[in-house]
Amino acid sequence: MLSIIVPVHNVENVLSHCLNSLRFQSYRNIEIILINEGSSDKSGAICDRFARVDSRFKVLHKKVGNISEALNIGLGMAKGEFISFIDPVDRMDGLMFEKLILTIIRNKADMVIANYGEELTINKKEIIESSETVIWAKETALNKIIDQFQLKSFLCNKLYTIDLFRSEPVIEFDLTLDTFGDLVMSVQCILKSEKIIYDPNLHYHYIAYKHASFFNGLTKEKLSGPKGLLKVIELTKDVNNFDVSIIKEQHVNYSIQLLMHLLDEEKQNRQLIDEARQILYHFSLDELRSQKVKTSCIMARSMTHIYFNIWKMKSG
Repeated sequence: MLSIIVPVHNVENVLSHCLNSLRFQSYRNIEIILINEGSSDKSGAICDRFARVDSRFKVLHKKVGNISEALNIGLGMAKGEFISFIDPVDRMDGLMFEKLILTIIRNKADMVIANYGEELTINKKEIIESSETVIWAKETALNKIIDQFQLKSFLCNKLYTIDLFRSEPVIEFDLTLDTFGDLVMSVQCILKSEKIIYDPNLHYHYIAYKHASFFNGLTKEKLSGPKGLLKVIELTKDVNNFDVSIIKEQHVNYSIQLLMHLLDEEKQNRQLIDEARQILYHFSLDELRSQKVKTSCIMARSMTHIYFNIWKMKSG
C-alpha cells in the first residue's frame, strides 16, 4: 500500500482539485492522510467531504506548531510500505503513482525522484520531453536538488519506501525548522538511500502561480531558513564530489533577501532586522566563490540602506 500525506492549511480554493487528482489515481491501493493544521477557512470541511465519499481519505484535524509537526504526525499514521508527500496547491497526473510504484519495485530502489512541470501562469506550462529512467548516485541527486533550488529539492515529486524513515537511524522532520525542512529531509533521504532512481517523465505539476510568494506574510519563522541551510551543509560537508560552497552562497542570498523584505515591511521589527543582518556574517567572504555574491554580501552588510534602495528599484 502507498500512504500519501497532505498537510492542509487554508487552501479552500485549490484543495478539491488536488484531492481529486489523488482520488482518481490509476493506482488504487492507497491511503490519503489529510492533516488539517487548524484551517480557518473551509479546508477542513472539504477534507471531511472527501473522507465521506471515499474511505481511503483519512482526516485528522489538529492545531500544530508548524508543517514539520504535521508531516511527522502523518508519518506516524502511515500504514503503507511506500510513502509520498503532496502539496495541496499542486496536482498529479493520473498515472503518476502507478508508474512510480512500478519503478521503485522493479529497481528495488529506496526512492524515486520524478520530473515535474512548472505551471507559471494559468496558460503557460513548462513542457518536458519523456525519456528512460536512470540510476542517480547520491552525489548526482544532491547536486540536482541543490542547483538553483530546483523543485527537485522539494519532497512532493518523490516516492519513498517507508523503511527509509523507520529503519535505524530513524529520520523525522526537524520541528525547529519552519523553512527548508523539506530540503533537509530530502537530503537526509538521499544520504540514507542505497539506490535512487530518477524518472524524467513529467508526473508532478507545480502550480507556481497559485503558490504564495516565498516571503509573503513574512514572520519570525522565516529566520529558520538560514538554520535549515546550515543543517544541509553539516549533512553534506563530507560527501565526495559535492561542493558545499554552493549552499553557503544560497545561504547568503537567502539571508540578503530576508533582510530586504524585513526592511520593506510597513511596520519594521528592529529585532528581526538585527537578527537577519547578523546572519550575513556567518560565513567569511573567503568561503564564497562567486564575486557577485561576495559584492552583494559586502553591500548588504556595510551599506544596508543603499543596497535596499537598489533592491527596491530592481524589484519595483
